[in-house]
Formats: sequence, C-alpha cells, structure tokens
Amino acid sequence: MHTKELVLKLDQLLSIERYSDYCPNGLQIEGINTSSKIVTGVSICQELIDYAIEKKAHAILVHHGIFWNKSPYPITGIKYQRISKLIKNNINLIAYHLPLDNHAQYGNNAQLGQLLGIKPLFTAGEQGLIWVGELSTEQSITEFIQLYQLQTGHQPLWFGNSEKRINKIAWCTGGADSMFETVLNLGVDLYLTGEVKEPIKHLAEESNTLFVAGGHYVTERYGIKALTKYIQDELLLDAEFIDIYNPI
Repeated sequence: MHTKELVLKLDQLLSIERYSDYCPNGLQIEGINTSSKIVTGVSICQELIDYAIEKKAHAILVHHGIFWNKSPYPITGIKYQRISKLIKNNINLIAYHLPLDNHAQYGNNAQLGQLLGIKPLFTAGEQGLIWVGELSTEQSITEFIQLYQLQTGHQPLWFGNSEKRINKIAWCTGGADSMFETVLNLGVDLYLTGEVKEPIKHLAEESNTLFVAGGHYVTERYGIKALTKYIQDELLLDAEFIDIYNPI
C-alpha cells in the first residue's frame, strides 16, 4: 500500500481533526513510498527502531512519537540518533496520540475498559478523554487490583479507603493524574490512570475516591495492539506489535 494512502486511512479512522493535541498526528517522518511491512509499539525508542531495521520494515507506527510541543527544537543527541537512523533506512514514522487514546473501538480507553470488564456509560472532561463506566458486579479494591494484575501482568499503585466498594469507575489512560480533581465531581468510586503525583494520595483519602495508577505504558499498550490487528485484518498488511515493557 502506498504510504500516503495508509496514513490517510488511519487519519480518517482515528478522526485526527477532532483533537487539539500536544504533537503532530499522522506521518511524522517520511520514508519509502510503499509500506507493506509495519512494526508497531507504544513509544518510539532506539530498540524499536533497531528491530524495524533488522526486519526491513517500511514503517513504524507508535502512540508516542518523536515530536512534542514542549520538546527542544534542535535535532541533536538522542533525537538525532533516532531520526537519522529512520531517514538513513528510509523508514516512515507514523504516530497517533489523543486520537488513539479516545477512539471508540480501537482506542486505549476502549480497549482497557474492555480488558477489565467495565461497561462504558459516558465521557467527560477536556475533549471527552475521561471515560466513565460500571463493573458488572461490585468489587473490593483487593479484587479489582487482582483483576488488573491478572489481565495486564502489572502491579499497580493504589491509594484511598481500603473498605470502599467499587461499582462506578472513571478512567483515562496514560499520564492523566491531573484530571483527578475533575473526576471527583463525577460521583465515581475509583479513578484509574497510568501515573501518579505526590498530592494524589491525600486527595484520594480525603475525597473517599480510590485512585489506581496502572502504569503509563501498560494502560496505553492495548490501543496500539488493537490498531495493529486492524491493519492486519482490514488493510491486509504485515504488521507486528513489539512489546517493549516499561514499568512506568
């Protein structure tokens, strides 16, 4: 498939025009004109680039790309090493951030909720990035943490009232702990995201709303996996997801 056609199909699928983002979505670095072999992963890194080179991939597709609004402009150091290898090997770099977080079927929120058995009810917050849903049966925090570990293989951090029962859950994958105060107005029992900052412990305890930090990488692993399967099944291209685990 022509690379521009592939990118256009993904742009349209993920409705990139709907989001005000912190990075460019779509094609970030142009390589070969035709992309029939694609390597995917959560975040661009040298390990993923080297794997793509070894496998003679035409494109790398990730959730976290190279360019961000607050990153320095000079292409030096690690950024230079990554970009130069992509260009020298004629590899396209394609990245989708918020559009992949929030897609109704292939998104990180949708896929994580499905994995944990949470039935979505509505979305809230900035750009509708906070999802709210409910469990099929009420659980304790111990049961929920056990479920999370079983389904993801990751040990999360959690804070709050250990006696509180859980039915209604809000979640937003990745580094969305800053949305916790918005969540407190939604009347949920628990908020699940990827990362946590120091003040959260006290907010969770004082608000009687449980907070679970499930890992930035882990919470955002499932959207790119689902998008990889879409590329395999619907676009009939050779796509391979590489799980480069990050405990953060």
